[in-house]
Amino acid sequence: MSSAVLLVCSTVAGAQDSGQTPEVNPITQAAVQLGVLTCASRVQQVTQFLGVNAETRASLRRPANPPDLNSFSVAMAVATDGTTGLALAEFYPSQTGCKATYAMTVNLDQSCEALRDTGFPGMTVESPLSGNIQGLSGPNSMRVYLMSSGDGCTVIKTETID
Repeated sequence: MSSAVLLVCSTVAGAQDSGQTPEVNPITQAAVQLGVLTCASRVQQVTQFLGVNAETRASLRRPANPPDLNSFSVAMAVATDGTTGLALAEFYPSQTGCKATYAMTVNLDQSCEALRDTGFPGMTVESPLSGNIQGLSGPNSMRVYLMSSGDGCTVIKTETID
């Protein structure tokens, strides 16, 4: 199984802390420069989980004024094992800190049935959204959608972090 699928299977909340303080990535640096302070640590957490590095290409949406009290969003290309996926993340300041939600989309050269059985064995199969879209639910708020596309499968993984 490729690490692209492993990325999709894991959750931000369940990601292991290596014990080392990671270098602040370019997306987090840009967010801070835009005035996104309350959510800076959450931006770092989510973007680091998604595999952001110095070469990551991203599009940032400037938050409305005052920036630290409004939502911040980013779209980024994330490369894993020769597969490029699209990750979208939104960050929302709240009275208790910062909430975030993200969606990661990758196209894989495997059937959705094979991915469901081998890549997501512990997830609960939900009612299909359509003939070619199957939903799976995981821990907490994690959801995975498998959409048949030609000979492969488009995997869309979403999670909300409080």
